[in-house]
Parts: sequence; C-alpha cells; structure tokens
Amino acid sequence: MRPSRILSLVSFAISVVALPTASSTDVLRRAPFLPATIVNPSALQDLQVNISAYTFPANYGSASFNQVRPLYPSVVGFTGLSLKYADANGTELAQEDTVAVGNDDIFDMASLTKLFTTILAMQQLERGVFGLDDKVGDHLPGFSVGGKDNVTVKMLFTHTAGFDADPDPGLWYGYATFTERREAILDTPVINKPGSTYLYSDLSFMSMQLLLEQVTSLPLDDLLRQELTGPLNMTSTFFNRGNVEADREVLIAKKIASTEYQIEVLGGVEPQRRQPVWGTVHDENAWGTDGVSGHAGLYSNAVDLGVFCQMILNNGTYGGTRVLQPATVDLIFTDFNTAFPGNAHGLGFELDQNYWSGAMRSLQTAGHTGYTGTSLAIDRPSNTFWVLLTNRVHPNRNWSNINVARENMGYFIAKALGRL
Repeated sequence: MRPSRILSLVSFAISVVALPTASSTDVLRRAPFLPATIVNPSALQDLQVNISAYTFPANYGSASFNQVRPLYPSVVGFTGLSLKYADANGTELAQEDTVAVGNDDIFDMASLTKLFTTILAMQQLERGVFGLDDKVGDHLPGFSVGGKDNVTVKMLFTHTAGFDADPDPGLWYGYATFTERREAILDTPVINKPGSTYLYSDLSFMSMQLLLEQVTSLPLDDLLRQELTGPLNMTSTFFNRGNVEADREVLIAKKIASTEYQIEVLGGVEPQRRQPVWGTVHDENAWGTDGVSGHAGLYSNAVDLGVFCQMILNNGTYGGTRVLQPATVDLIFTDFNTAFPGNAHGLGFELDQNYWSGAMRSLQTAGHTGYTGTSLAIDRPSNTFWVLLTNRVHPNRNWSNINVARENMGYFIAKALGRL
C-alpha cells in the first residue's frame, strides 16, 4: 500500500496528511487524515508564517500596487477576518463589527467552478454522450453560428475555441431576462479561428454548461449534486441559485466569507444588491445567469476541496465512490495545448504554471485559480495537493495580486517534500 501525501489548508497550520491507498481497487477509506513523513517539516512552519504574514499591512511592491495594505484580509487555515472593511477604500470596521475566518469557512470559488464543470463533462465523455472531437453544435442546438461551426468539445475544455475572454455586453446588464442571456451566450461569435489560438475565456465554460444541460436535461446545479457533490458527501459545495440574499447573522452562521464593495468599483453597471457582496456570487456574469454558471458561481470550503483533490489523486474514487475512470483522470494531466507553448492545458485544468505552483510546477501538476483569491493544485508525482482560499477582493478587486502567495506556497511545499 502506497501512502498518498496531501497538504491542505484545513487547520491553523498546514496539515500534512496521508491516506492509505488500496492499489488493487483505488478505494480510499473515509477516515481522519493520518500524519505523513516529510523530508523538511520546518518548511511547513515557514509556510504558515509566510502565508499568514500577507494578512498584515505592508508595502509588498507590485503585489500590493506599491501601497501599504494586506494582500488579503483572511486566509483559511491561518488567520484573518472574512469581513474587515466598511467600504471599497479599505476603511476598517469597528472591531466588534468584523468577522473572523474559521477553518471551515465557505468561499466564493470564482473560476475554480470550471474544474467542477470539467469533471461533470468528463463523465459524459466516459458515457459516450459526446466525444472530444465532436462538434459542439452537433449536440447543442443554436450554437453553430458566428463562426462556431467547427468548435469541438476539446476546444471548450482547453480555451482554444476562439472566443473572446468575456461576453460583451456583460450578461448582468445587457439583457432583460435569463432566457435572453442564455441566447446571448449561444449567439456570441468567435474572434479567432477555432483551434488557432489560446485565449482563456469564460465563454468556453458558459458554453460547456449549456452543452451539459442539453445532453443531460438537468440544470447544472442539479447535475452537480447528482453526480459529484452528493456521492462524495461534499455538503459545503453549492451554487446559490436565484442569488438569494441573506441577513448578516445568517451569513455569519453559515460561515460564508464576504467579497467586494462592487458598486463602489463598477458604479451603475454593477448588479444592484447589498454591499459588500456577501453570499451571492461575486462574478457579474454568473450573477446574471441566476447564480449558476459553468465558469463561476460555486461556493466551497477547504475540506470539500480536499475531497475533490484526493478523488483526482486516487484516480477517480473517494470513500468507496467512483466518480471517474482512471483513464479519464489521465486526461487532466495530458497537455492538449502543445501548439501553444506556455499555455499547457489538460482537460479543464492548467498544467505547468509558475504563478500558482511555483517550484512545484510540472506537466504533471494540474491546477487553477479563482479571481476572488482562490487556488488549488494537484501534483501527481508526489501525490500531493494544496489549497489556498482567500477573499482578496475584499474590499475591492484592485486591492492586490496574490500570485506571490501562490508561488510561495509551491516553494515551501517543494522544500517540505525535499525537492529543493
């Protein structure tokens, strides 16, 4: 039995844990994580100090845009406040009005949502519902317009379909109804010849959502519960369909971290809702699609993300439940973008990227980031994953760039595993 090393932000120190893997069945028992033997334990202490330090005001150079400010007000597993500021300018709330972060706090995942959409789409691949080289329009009526006739399913996974980065106009203010917004996604033309260019695009995963809903006859949030979060008992992972707003006391009780004072940043084009945005999706386009989208909108916490990552490391199973076949999981770690150096991509997951994995980067290191300050990485050679959850857009999106923290996590994890 070969141990699987996992590093996850689920306590006030990095937890380095191992679970026994049954090599014959690839089934992990659902049990408390067990300590793993690491090469350099002090590196994990250094990691805790380093990642925690960014919650304190300082001039972090370009990361804080040469201003004295924290990079993020809170980071799950370490320290900080999930609600700290009274406005987008960083005016601090009175201490009694702030909200501390907890180990199981729930964060807006932003683009980590794409990874969950990816798993749902890979399940349909396994079942033969569609193939990677199938044209999307053969399965999704109304898609094959605006130069999209030759867009394949694989192109949606790998951001090579030819889409622009985002819908223009934005879905939250350009259309009156949800139906109009859905039609706008279908009608959006490509700006590049399909397959000719890599351009990271939310439209690819908005389209993937429509494809999944077409072939399964289920809304994306229902499909997620049926096929992934339900079977894996991921009870803290969900969409907020309908953008239902809750009172402060409810949000605190549910341990949901706040995000941005959007109206102060975007003005009149921002969706009219309570400020700060708290408990409804930060992404404006996901808000415009009723809080549920293939590219953003999901909420989760470090514990559930640990289950998600461990399922992938264990070749598609967790707790006796198989989600994907091993050969399908391999596609996460297969670079389909060799024609676009520097933009290595498995299905849905980025590969070999310094900005979120630092010294751990490799073509067998898959991961993603989220605009709100989230990231996860899965390193197959060492059977290791790590999760970073912050609310870096609190109080506003222009507050910081946290890639230095993401890179530093990779550095200290590499030291802990003896790679440096």
